[in-house]
Amino acid sequence: MRLISRIALLSVCAFTGASPSFAQETGNGADDASGIDWSVGLRGSYTSNSVTGGKAALIVAPEASLAFGGQSSRTKLSIGSELVVDSGGQARISDLHAGAAGSFDFDANTNLEGSITGSVTQADPDGSKLPVNTLYAPLVIQGDATGSASRQFGHIVLKGTLAGRRYIAGPTTLDDLSIIDNSADSYWQGGGTLRLSYELTPLLAGFIEGQASLQKFDAPSPTLLKYLDGRTYQLRGGVSYAQGSIISMEASVGRAWLDYVDPSLTDAPSWVYNASLTWRPDETLSLVGALETGIGPSTTVAGDTDVNYALTGSASYMVNPWLSLRSNGGWNQTVTLGTKGVSWGYQLGAGIDYRSSRHVVWSADYLFRRAYAPPAPVNDTHTATLSVKIQR
Repeated sequence: MRLISRIALLSVCAFTGASPSFAQETGNGADDASGIDWSVGLRGSYTSNSVTGGKAALIVAPEASLAFGGQSSRTKLSIGSELVVDSGGQARISDLHAGAAGSFDFDANTNLEGSITGSVTQADPDGSKLPVNTLYAPLVIQGDATGSASRQFGHIVLKGTLAGRRYIAGPTTLDDLSIIDNSADSYWQGGGTLRLSYELTPLLAGFIEGQASLQKFDAPSPTLLKYLDGRTYQLRGGVSYAQGSIISMEASVGRAWLDYVDPSLTDAPSWVYNASLTWRPDETLSLVGALETGIGPSTTVAGDTDVNYALTGSASYMVNPWLSLRSNGGWNQTVTLGTKGVSWGYQLGAGIDYRSSRHVVWSADYLFRRAYAPPAPVNDTHTATLSVKIQR
């Protein structure tokens, strides 16, 4: 889940003209301020794709949040949406989301955290992952819930986390009004993580983390006529380093296993690597990077297993109170273990924000994406965006 979340954050920030703030990347500071926040963004973009050609779009994106709390508790409620009208005159609600997150400190050594989010999304029908003759992309409904408890015993910190997800993929409608059923992509998922950390020094800690999850699909694979349900296990060990809000980093390595419920499918193990770095030497500069690995049923070869690698990074620099510069980049690779097939892609983006007043921010962004998934040709996408955001 974390892999998907980080990629989405960097991609959305590059497209929308919003800067991926230090608080967003670290998960800290978002709930510290109480009150109501709202914003309305208006964006105009033009996308040129090497396969589908060019398309312009106008996007309206309202957002609102309410944060409140006391000395030991913090709660944040949020809601937002995106309405897209493209140059062909088609309108769609590309994103509708809402969520709630909170935390409670029993004492200085015990903490509880929880969140629940839901979203309804619909992709661009000209997206590279859809058939070229797509009329309407499928509606995707997703709900996530997580809860965690942590307790410190001297130099030892024990943290347990439970997480669940419901994912529903609607049908794809083609130009001839025929339907592609995507129910085999819909699933339930639930699991838990247990992490044991030991403080080696006031700044350095070592940890061991174990994770187990179960994924159950709504329908069998249309190719194999078998359910791809499976249990995933992961065991990692690593080190973490933190120096206040200036720098935090973590690196770990471990082993993951995908154990299919159907005995006729081949179980698959893989090495997994994870790392993260956040550096904020002062209030003007922020650097964030991450490497993450995931394992799951293959999305291209029925009955096979994919191992996904993603390397992401972002940088932001505040020139003065009115002007900020941003950049981001990412690389991803998917290895299909059985067939040894490899697909990959990368993206590079840059943006600038100008605050003309306390409540108005103007932005300009450029994003380049390249994707290669054999036997399809290389797919290049260039996106230029101009936007204005009115905020509280």
